Amino acid sequence: MTPKQKIEEENQDTNTVLYVFPKGIPGFEQLREFQLQEHNELFSLFSAVEQPATIFITVNPFDFFEDYEFELSDDALEDIGITSQEQIAVRCICTWNSDQSKTTVNLLAPLIFNVEQHTGKQIVLQNTDYTIKHPLWNGIEPDKGGES
Repeated sequence: MTPKQKIEEENQDTNTVLYVFPKGIPGFEQLREFQLQEHNELFSLFSAVEQPATIFITVNPFDFFEDYEFELSDDALEDIGITSQEQIAVRCICTWNSDQSKTTVNLLAPLIFNVEQHTGKQIVLQNTDYTIKHPLWNGIEPDKGGES
């Protein structure tokens, strides 16, 4: 292993966090362990440990939609052991398009992470106008962080 490879490996480890999703995620209920890896300042990669081909591009929705909001049910909080707001991180899955202006984000089913206990859950919001294909670059220049 070269020094450069060692540094890259160490950097990858510090940017990757393993989470357990006790009930999997919708469509992948059999998968329980996922890792969230920072790709750059806007995008993260969310992938299944047991099935590495299952990988999603995610964003922090609050970076793109300042007024994005929802309430977490007591059951959802209990499922992943959340007792305070400081434990919560949120990511939403993107559907990437070669034409970046057509990239969409699923605001209807955010991924909720307990950053202290490393557990997570995907919830499906009820009684909301959010959709699974909300334009990501709604009023933002796609060049900002869209390149890898």
